[in-house]
Amino acid sequence: MYWLLRYGFADPLSSPLKAAGLALFIHTFPLAARSTVFRRRLSGEKESWWMSYCFLWIVALIITAALGRIVPMVGFSAYPALGLIGLATFVVVVVQWLRSARWWRSLIVIAGAGAFSFWISGVEWGRIYKNPLYLENFILNGNVHHDTMQIIGVANMLRTYGVASPGIDGLNYVPWHWGSTWFFAQCANLLGLSALDVYQLVFPVVTIPLFFCAPLAFAVAMRKRRGGPDAFVELRDDFRFWGVFLAACVGFLPIAALDAMGVWTSNLVISDSYTFGVPCALLFLATCIAFYDSHSSRDRISDTLFILVAIPAGIVGLGYLKSSLMILAFALAAYAFIRLRLYQRRLYIASLAMSAVSVYLAYHRVVLPAHNEGLSPFDFLWSFVKPAWWPFFPFVHLFWSWLFVVLRLRLEGIGTLTDLKDAIEERRILDVECVAVVAILGLIPGLVIHIDGGSAFYFSDVQRWLSLAFLLSWLPAIMRSFASEAPSPSKKVVPKKGFLSRLDELPTRGILAAFLLIPIAGSMIANSLVWPLAMIRANVETRHSLYPASLRARIPLGLHGIRQLTDPELLRQGLETSPNFNVARGLQQLASLPLNVRRQTALFIPQTDSAYWSSLTRKGACTYQSFVAPALASIEMVDGMPAYGCTLSRYYGLGEYHARTRPQTEADREPAVLCRKAAVTGMTRVIVASFNTAGGATTTTIECPRR
Repeated sequence: MYWLLRYGFADPLSSPLKAAGLALFIHTFPLAARSTVFRRRLSGEKESWWMSYCFLWIVALIITAALGRIVPMVGFSAYPALGLIGLATFVVVVVQWLRSARWWRSLIVIAGAGAFSFWISGVEWGRIYKNPLYLENFILNGNVHHDTMQIIGVANMLRTYGVASPGIDGLNYVPWHWGSTWFFAQCANLLGLSALDVYQLVFPVVTIPLFFCAPLAFAVAMRKRRGGPDAFVELRDDFRFWGVFLAACVGFLPIAALDAMGVWTSNLVISDSYTFGVPCALLFLATCIAFYDSHSSRDRISDTLFILVAIPAGIVGLGYLKSSLMILAFALAAYAFIRLRLYQRRLYIASLAMSAVSVYLAYHRVVLPAHNEGLSPFDFLWSFVKPAWWPFFPFVHLFWSWLFVVLRLRLEGIGTLTDLKDAIEERRILDVECVAVVAILGLIPGLVIHIDGGSAFYFSDVQRWLSLAFLLSWLPAIMRSFASEAPSPSKKVVPKKGFLSRLDELPTRGILAAFLLIPIAGSMIANSLVWPLAMIRANVETRHSLYPASLRARIPLGLHGIRQLTDPELLRQGLETSPNFNVARGLQQLASLPLNVRRQTALFIPQTDSAYWSSLTRKGACTYQSFVAPALASIEMVDGMPAYGCTLSRYYGLGEYHARTRPQTEADREPAVLCRKAAVTGMTRVIVASFNTAGGATTTTIECPRR
C-alpha cells in the first residue's frame, strides 16, 4: 500500500523491502528460536518461561534495538543478515502452514489478511498524522499534524545526541514516554533510513502486526497453558474466532456511535507509543504467567533474576513506552501480590518494593509536569461524550470487558453471589479479576483528572485488548457451552423433503442470532471502508493540488481521477513550485551531513526568515513551528523558540523551555551570541540557515572558538 500510494513520486522499492525484511525477522524470530536453539528442550519437560513464544518475541525486539544502537559505533549494519533470516524463516513457515490444512481455508485466511491490511492502512494513513505523502503535504501547504514533527524531532535528537529532547532551543530533557521513539531511532540506524521514513513506513509495517498479533499470541499461550482439546485447535478452522477478533478491531457499531462513546477506531495506531506499548504489555504479562507456572521452589538463579530484575524492569520499561501502561501494570502486580499470597516469600516482597520505588522515580521521568492538572470530575465525559449518552458510556466503552466477564462466569457456572465468592476464594477466575482490575482502574483517570487531548483513552482502552485476548483463549469452550444447551424436541420430528419445508426445522435461537448479526456485519463492513476511502481521497487531493491549474480543471477530484495523477514529471514540478519546497530540501540537506559533524553542530534560523517560520499552516501552528527543523534536519536548534507573542502550548515539552520575552533583535543574531548559546550543549559550530531566497536554501557556518 505504501508503494502504491507513492506511485509517481520518488518511490524507491528498497525502503518498503527493508521495512518488510525487518518485520519478518521480528515476527518469525520466536518460531526460528524454538525450532532450532530450543528444539530439544521443548520436546521434553514443561517449557521454561525463557523458551515461551511471547518472551522470545520480546527478545526479538531487544535484539533489533541493540543491533541498531551499535551501528554508529561499529560503522556497519547487521540488517542484511536479519532480513535474510526473516525471509528464510517466513518461507519455511508459510510452506509448512500451507501443507497443514485444506488449501481453501488457507486461501480465505490469506485473502482476509489482505483485506485487513487494506483497512488498517486506511486507519494509519487516512489522517494527517502519518501518511506516505506526509513530506509532500508539508511541502505543498504545510497542512500536517505537529504531533508527527515533534515525535520525529525527538527521535532525531536521540539518534544524533542521545538525549530525549525536542531540540528546539538546546537539548532540554523532556519527561515523556520516549521508549518507542528510541526504538524506532535504532531502527533508523539499522535500516539506514531517515526518522521520517521510519515513522511513515517502518512503524506501521513492524508495529501494527505486533499490535494485533499480541492478543492472538496471548490467547494461544493461555490455551496451551490450560491444555486439553483447545490447546491445539487450528485457527483456520474457527471462523468464529476471526469474527470476534474483527469485531473488536473494526468495531461492531457504526463509527459515529463508537466515537460518541469514546471508542476510537483510529487512535489505536495514531499513537506510536500506544501501538508499540500495548503488545509489549501483553507479551510481558504472558511471560509472567509462564514464569509463575514454571517457577520452582528452589529459587534458581534465573528465577531469582526474573523476580528481582525482570519484573521491576518490565513494569518500568512499560512506563517508558506508555506511562499509562506502567501505572496499570504496577497496580495489577500489586493485586497479584495479594491474591496469590506472594507476600509469604521474601523475594516477592523485595520485588514489589523495588517496583514501587522504580515506578515512583520513573513517573517523574516519563510524565510531563504540565499533565498534572489536578482534579477535574468526569473530564473525559464532558469533553468527548454527550450528556445524553453518559448512562450508556460504561457499558459501550467497556463492552469487551463486560462480555468476557459475563461469558466467563457463565462458563464457570457462577449464578449467585455465593458462587462468585467461592470462585474468588478458590482462585478459579483470576483472569476475570485481572480484566476487572484493569478495566476499573483504567476508567478512573478520565473520570477524575484532565488529561490533554483525550489521552485518558490510553488508560481506559487497554482493557479491550486484554479482554479480547482472554476471550479468544476461552472461545471454543464458550461456544461448546452454548451448543450443549440446545433444547431437545418435545415430539418426534418427521424429516421433510424440499428446501422450503426444511425452514420449519430451523431453531428460533439460530434465526434470532442471524437476525442480530446482520446489522453487526453491516456496521463492520461500513467501518472497514471509512478509513481506506479517506486515505485514497487524501492521496488524490494531494496529487490534484500539485498538478498545473490548466490540467487540474480537466481531472475530476475523486477516486476516478487517480489514474490521471501519476505523471512523475508533473508531480516533481508541482513540488518544486510549492511554498515549502526550499525549507524541506534545505533541512534535508543538513540531515545528510556526517553524524560526527551534526553531533558538534547547532542550527539557527532567524525569526526574519518568514519562509520557515510560517511553513506550518494549521490553526495555532506558530506554537509548534519550532519542531520542523529538528524533525527534518536532525540537528538541534539554538534560539529556536516560537516568535514573541505566539501563545505557547503547555504540552509537547514546550513548558521545559523559556518563552520569548521580547522580539529577536540583530544583536541576538551575532556570531558570538550564537556560539555562546551553542556552547551550553557542547556544540562547536553553528549553521545559520535561510530559506527566503528564490534560488533555494542558503547556509552560513560559524566555527565557534573552543573553550
